[in-house]
Formats: sequence, C-alpha cells, structure tokens
Amino acid sequence: MEYKLAHKFLYDKAVEKGFTELAKHIEKVGPLKITVSKMDFVSHLSKIIIGQQLSVQSAAAIWKRTEKILKENKYKMENIKLNKKFKDAGLSRQKIEYLNGIIFNKDLLNISKNELKRMNPSEYFDFLIQIKGIGPWSIEMSRIFYIGDPDVFSILDLGLKNAHLKMFKIDSYNESFYENFRPFRSYMCLFLWRILEDDNVTI
Repeated sequence: MEYKLAHKFLYDKAVEKGFTELAKHIEKVGPLKITVSKMDFVSHLSKIIIGQQLSVQSAAAIWKRTEKILKENKYKMENIKLNKKFKDAGLSRQKIEYLNGIIFNKDLLNISKNELKRMNPSEYFDFLIQIKGIGPWSIEMSRIFYIGDPDVFSILDLGLKNAHLKMFKIDSYNESFYENFRPFRSYMCLFLWRILEDDNVTI
C-alpha cells in the first residue's frame, strides 16, 4: 500500500542522508495516510479559501456555517441576499468575493475528480491560478487533499517551515532540500505537520 511504502522510503532516505532526528520522528509516528476530501471540488476549494489566514478553530466554525449556506444555495449568480448570508456566517468582504468566484464558476462545477487527476501539475496549476483568491498554496493543498497526489511539497506553508526549523537550520528550508524525498513529498508534509502536533491535518 502506498502509505506504507512512503513511510519506509522516507525513513530510509532520512537515515541515508544522516537526518537522525527526522528518521526517529518518522519511525515513532509510523505510517500516515493522506485523508482525501469526499466533498465536491467547489466545496473543497471554498473550504480552503475560508481557512486562509485563520486559526483552525475559527476556520472550522465559519466553514460549518458557510457549508450549510452552500448546501441550501439555489441561486444561479451572485446576489445581495446570498452575500448577506455569507457575511452573517463570518466571512469578510474579500472572502465573499472569492467565494462567489468559485461557486458560480462553470468550469469548476463541471469538472470531475478523474479529469483533475489526469492533469499534470502544470495543467492543474494553470487551471486554478486564474481564479481570484486561489494561489499556489491553495493549489498545492488541493493537490494533496483532493486528488491525493503523493508528491507535493508546499514551500509556502508556514506550518511546514516551522516544523523544518525544529529539525534543521533555516538556510536549508528550500525546495531542493525536499527534492530528496520524491516521490513521496506529500507524506513528508504529513510527518512535518505532525511535529507541530497537528494530528488530523486535512482540508
């Protein structure tokens, strides 16, 4: 199974590179699985947008209210009534704008998970980066937690940077350092987040 292969590969690679503390951490934690979202793609991206720059607790509370609104949404386009509901749920004006750009995007509404999986990383990036509010970090998170790509490392993720600093020096925090862990860099993200005791990382 992929997650077991990833665990063994990352442990062996850490030992090979002399990353003793990392190897101990991977061994202690044991195999980790990527929890792939069961949401539709629009809801998944909406949840990512809502979680940006918020604490885990705040994001969860606002998403719970927003998800209810999305499930009840019967509108075909952006409108004042829907925006008021989003505002009452705790969304900022900017996030309401981003959310509307996602939930009424026909390309996002019509694409399947299988179609997304068939895209190479460059195609996937180009498809999403044109959408306002969706940046490189959001795209990387969706590749990990929506299509289950095993080999994504998000250098922009603050949690990964903080976890890295607990193991290594700051000057080694770069993409070339994590090239060592191809083709299982998404699993490396899971192990690094676990250093921060984020036991249930999922988006």
